[in-house]
Amino acid sequence: MAISLQDQLLKAGVASKKQANKAKADKRKKKGKPAPSNNEVQQQALAQKREKDRQLNLEREQQMAMKANLSQARQIIESNKINIPKDAEMKHQFSHLKFVKTILVNKELQAQLFRGQLTIVFMDDKYWLIPTDQAYRLHALQSEWVVELPKQEKPDEDDPYADYEIPDDLMW
Repeated sequence: MAISLQDQLLKAGVASKKQANKAKADKRKKKGKPAPSNNEVQQQALAQKREKDRQLNLEREQQMAMKANLSQARQIIESNKINIPKDAEMKHQFSHLKFVKTILVNKELQAQLFRGQLTIVFMDDKYWLIPTDQAYRLHALQSEWVVELPKQEKPDEDDPYADYEIPDDLMW
């Protein structure tokens, strides 16, 4: 009868009895754990692939939504921008990104800005004027493009002058 490799190594002195016992114990431990079947491995791989594909699709959908919002915001500005006349000489100052900026407007546009009918927006390194209702739509899509939305003030209940309107031609 042939001698096992383990016995041959022990006889030759290459391995010790301690190493042989450890190898037997490791062999028994491996037999105790059933190896995953080929079908289970395939199912696991398929589930991982599905999760990865789902993540990729989610990222693509988010990118497409961002592009759609960007193009819709551009369209809002392009279709609603107010042309500033070339003879505009009045400076209208406002703050944007911690800097004071100036645009030239005429008297009519300045009055509309003060009343909150127009809003200043920033796109492609330029400032544009658009109606405030469109600015609210733009703010929902690209909030960083809107310089400042007019504050909708609620009148004080105790204000004794609430019934009196401020005339439009009043200059401070």
